[in-house]
Amino acid sequence: MKWYHHSIIILALVLFTVFFYQDGFGSISFLIAAAYLAVIFYKEVKRLKKNSKIQ
Repeated sequence: MKWYHHSIIILALVLFTVFFYQDGFGSISFLIAAAYLAVIFYKEVKRLKKNSKIQ
């Protein structure tokens, strides 16, 4: 993914948190953000393992 895709997703999560936190739905965006960051982490670790010579 390009850096601007990440920026758009993070900005959307922040806006979701700001607008819906008053209604009690702010925790949903934190859950989505945690899942998003876990997927990014997994992809980066997988890419680094693939590129490294020692596995």
